[in-house]
Amino acid sequence: AVVSTQSTGGRGMSQEDAELVIGLTAKYKDVFCNEMMVHELGLQPPSDEDSPVKNGLMTFLAFIVCGIVPITVYFFVDLGSSSGDTNFYISIGLTAIALFSLGVLKSLATYISWYRSGFHIMALGCIAAAAAYGISVLAEWATEDLRDDFCRNQTTNATVQLFE
Repeated sequence: AVVSTQSTGGRGMSQEDAELVIGLTAKYKDVFCNEMMVHELGLQPPSDEDSPVKNGLMTFLAFIVCGIVPITVYFFVDLGSSSGDTNFYISIGLTAIALFSLGVLKSLATYISWYRSGFHIMALGCIAAAAAYGISVLAEWATEDLRDDFCRNQTTNATVQLFE
């Protein structure tokens, strides 16, 4: 309730009145949870019209659309005639735009401003991409000796079989 009294106090109430309001609303679980969702988390309370199936399908659709965006550039470009780096940078830009757009759409379901929500989702996507890239670099580094040993053994085995 400390966080709640701080946010209530931030809305023009004294600490004493904030504690009284929190004490009263805490008796009514639904009212208290709705207040916390709206004022602490910036979320809209669920309505009777919300459907878990509909929400799940929308999440799946967003996942598919945003997942296809990074590779769309490769569908429309002749890979032999253009720079791989250029395609990669175009892909990054399109992905950033898609993530920002997804954040803007998310703002429709929250009380967070559209630009803040857009930048938040875009930042999370960039952090996730950087983490995935970092993990792949570490995995390549960690398995480099294993790969080299495997290739060396395969070459040696093939040479031995060739001369037998």
